[in-house]
Parts: sequence; structure tokens; C-alpha cells
Amino acid sequence: MWKATRPFWARIATVDRLVRSGSYPNARTIGEELEVCRRTVMRDLEFLRDRWGAPIAYDPDRNGYFYTDDSFRLPPVAMTQGELLALVLAEQAFRQYRGAPYGPDLARAIRKIAEGLDGAVSIDLGEWADDFSIRVTTAESIDPALFLELTAAVRDRRRLAIRYWTPARDEETTREIDPYHLGSVDGRWYLAAFCHARGAIRTFVPARIRAVAATGATFDRPDGFRFGEYLKGAFGVIPGAPGEVHRVRLRFTGEPARYLSDRTWHPSQTAHHGDRGELDLGFELGSLLEIERWALSWGPDCEVLEPPELRRRVAAAAKAAATLYSDPSNALRHHRE
Repeated sequence: MWKATRPFWARIATVDRLVRSGSYPNARTIGEELEVCRRTVMRDLEFLRDRWGAPIAYDPDRNGYFYTDDSFRLPPVAMTQGELLALVLAEQAFRQYRGAPYGPDLARAIRKIAEGLDGAVSIDLGEWADDFSIRVTTAESIDPALFLELTAAVRDRRRLAIRYWTPARDEETTREIDPYHLGSVDGRWYLAAFCHARGAIRTFVPARIRAVAATGATFDRPDGFRFGEYLKGAFGVIPGAPGEVHRVRLRFTGEPARYLSDRTWHPSQTAHHGDRGELDLGFELGSLLEIERWALSWGPDCEVLEPPELRRRVAAAAKAAATLYSDPSNALRHHRE
């Protein structure tokens, strides 16, 4: 498959624009526009005519080129199989979100691109689906209409009124928000928005929005807002209070110590391997809630070394779990209930 650098495609787009304008450009005027020689212009014109079937003709009376068929359009930019495979994997990743409205759109776009590739390249998307896949352990359902409303509000800077369910308190509240950013973190969508009721930026889960309505107002997103910076202090999606920093150090032993350092769990991560096979991971976080749950998930293979507050919280949670499982009557009671 013929490949070229970005300047070539920029030249082709410019030649197409000039010819389509009806100004009857010739090799000299096109060359002046592109700042290239006549020979380069002639090669570009030949490429358009011979490779892409552009209906280019020369009018001797007007001393310039024109399209004999105004319906001609440039085909999609040529892609390699690797680039197309990247899109296929992106479509599979997006498909994990049940009800997300853009999944079918992305799948159709990929098929159109595949059909428009050079004939020398044969692509079987069905076969690729058998060869490559992306799987997540959990998937959440998203109302397509709600998702479209949120994406439009983020794009157009429209203030929304939402009814939001908070599971920690098991209550619904109504509030107005300025939606700044819609992003996916670890397989779940999150909406970063300025909450007028709280007077600060908050993170919302779209799947917990029970109702949404446009207020008719618009907003200006702060120039300095970046979703990655907003979550900088979060182990997941809870950034903590502004300026709050907790220096966390966890010690792993056993099997987790042998493979946990192969992944970067947070941008601030530091790792130190001990002489007896233990692994110390350090983080600087704005909130302890998510790291507490993560530490508990590793059971006795994880010990919190610091800060003392996190050590106390993990110890209390572990003690409560031990109490729950130490009394066999608890299991019998729950079974009867």
C-alpha cells in the first residue's frame, strides 16, 4: 500500500480545494500556493487522476484545471493495517459500555475506512474479531439518551439541572452543574463538573443520574482545567480536598510482591524491593478512601506502613472482617434471613 508523509496529504487536499473552487488553477498558480515546483504539482495531479479517479480536465481557453464531475470527493486518508487494527480495538473497548450511543457509529466508521482502503490490502474485520479482543470484568449500563445529553452539554458548555443518587447516603438530590469533562476511568464513565450546590468541582457517575434537563444557561470552563490534573491526587477518581496530600507507603509480601511493581498504579508511585522479597510501594494522594479499599483487597499480603491514619483505618476494617468470619453463627443467621 502506498504511504506518504503528512505534507503530501496536505498538498493533495490543497490541490483538490483549488480545482474545486472553479478558479481554473494551473501548475504555476498551484505551485505558487503550495510553494513547490511545477513537476511536483504535475505528479500530484496525476496521482489524483490515476490513483483516485479524480475527473480532472484541462481547459485550454481558461488555461487551468477543473472537475468534470462536481460530486467527486477525496477518499479517506490511506491507513496501514496496524492503524486500522488500532481503531478496531478502540471500537471493542467502547463496546464494553452497554448502551453507549457512539459504539455503533464507531463500528460503521471503521467499516467505511476498511472498504475505502487500497485494493492491494485485504481486510477481514470478522476474522480480526476472532483474533483480537478487549474484555472488562464489569460493564455498566448507560442510557443512550442521557449519554448524548451529557456529551452535548460538555461540548456546547451548557449548564444542566440533574437529579443525582448518592449511594453512600442512599438519597437523591437536585443540583445544577457545569459539565467540564466526560472521561472513562478503569471501565466506568465519570463526569467532572462544577457543582453550584457545593461551590466546587465534583465527580459524578453518569449511571447514577436519574434525570437531566437543560437550564438554558451556558458557562465558560476554566482555562487551566485539565481532567488529568484534577485527578492527580486520586488513586482512582476521588481527588480529595485541595492542597491535601497523604504520603502513603504499603509493604507487600508473598505472591503480590513478585508482580505488583510491573504496573504503575499512580503517577507518584515509587517502588523499593527488600532483601527478603518484600515490595514497598509509595504514593502521594489527596484522599485515603480508595487506597484503603485497595490495601484491604490484598489481605495479609499488604501492610500499611504509613500514614498512621490509614494504618488505623485498615486495621479497624480488618478487625471487623475477622469478627464477622470468626463466629459461625453469623453465616447461619444470614442464611436464615
